Amino acid sequence: MIFVSLNCPQCGASLPSSARWRTVQCLYCSAIVSPQVRTILAADFRAAYERSLADDNAASHIVCAGQRYRIITPLTSSASVLLAQRIGGGPERVVIKLSQSPHTLQHEAAILHQLQAAAIPGAAYFSQRLPQLVAQGAATGNVAAGAQALVLRHPVGYWGSLADVRRHYPSGIDPRHAVWMWRRMLEVLGYVHAAGWAHGRLAPEHLLVHPADHGILIIGWAGAQRLSVNATAARDLMQAAWSIRCLLDGSGDDGNEPPIAAAVPAPLATLLRRASEDADWCARHGAAGIDQALKTAAAAAFGPARFIHFTPNPR
Repeated sequence: MIFVSLNCPQCGASLPSSARWRTVQCLYCSAIVSPQVRTILAADFRAAYERSLADDNAASHIVCAGQRYRIITPLTSSASVLLAQRIGGGPERVVIKLSQSPHTLQHEAAILHQLQAAAIPGAAYFSQRLPQLVAQGAATGNVAAGAQALVLRHPVGYWGSLADVRRHYPSGIDPRHAVWMWRRMLEVLGYVHAAGWAHGRLAPEHLLVHPADHGILIIGWAGAQRLSVNATAARDLMQAAWSIRCLLDGSGDDGNEPPIAAAVPAPLATLLRRASEDADWCARHGAAGIDQALKTAAAAAFGPARFIHFTPNPR
C-alpha cells in the first residue's frame, strides 16, 4: 500500500486532495503548486520525518505551545524578534516575538485573532494582508527562558521595513512608489477601522514592503486599541501620511518633522500636507476617501497608473 502526503513545498502546509491532478494555491503562503508524477513511499516519508525531529542543536531551539522551533537568525538588535523554522513534518518558517510581559503578547494575539475573524466585507482578502497568528504562550529553551512568545507565519516575499528602505534612500524615494505604498496602507487601514480597531503606532518600522508585488504588511499590533476618543482612525491615517513624508524626504531619524520634498508633484504634496496635518479632514474622509483623493492626485501628477519596478536597496 502506498500513502501520499500532499504538502506545500514552500511552507509545508497541507494541500487539498485536488493537488494530485491540478495546480492549486497554498492557503497559507499563497504559493502556486503544480503536480508532478512522483510517488513518495510511506517508509521513506517516515524516515525523513524522524530525521526532521532529530535534536541536532537543542541550544538553538524554542518550544511554544508544544511545538519546537529552530532559531535561524535574530531580526532585531535586541534579539527579541527571531526568524525560526518549525521542527518536524512541514518545516514552516515563522517569526517569533519574545517578551517578559505576558500581557503584551496576549493582547497582540487577541487583536490579530479578532481581525482575522472579522465578518465584514473584504475580510477574505484583507485578513491575509495582516500578520498570521500561529501560536502564543510561554516559551522554553536556552534563548527564551522565562519569556512569553508570539509565533507568526513568516510573510514570504517581504523584504524588510520601510525604515530600512529609508536608510537606502537618503535623498527620498521616487514619488510614484510613495503612491502605491500609501494606497496599500489605506486599503488595510480601511478594513481595520471597519472592524473597530485602531493601530495607534504606525511608523516606517511597522510597515513591511513586498517589492515584487507592491505590497505593504502592517505589523506591531501590541498597542492597538478599540476605536474610541483616544484611539481614532484619524490618528492612524495621519501617521500613515507622515510615514510617506519620511520616505519622500529620506530623513526623519532626528525627530524633526520631515518637510515635503521639492521633487513631490504639487497635487500629491497638497494631499500629503492635508492628510498628515488635518485630523478633522482625515476623520471626515476616512481611509476610503483619502484613497480616492490619492488616486485623483496621482493621475494628475503622473497620468494613467502603471507598474514601476521597485528596488528597496539600490547599489
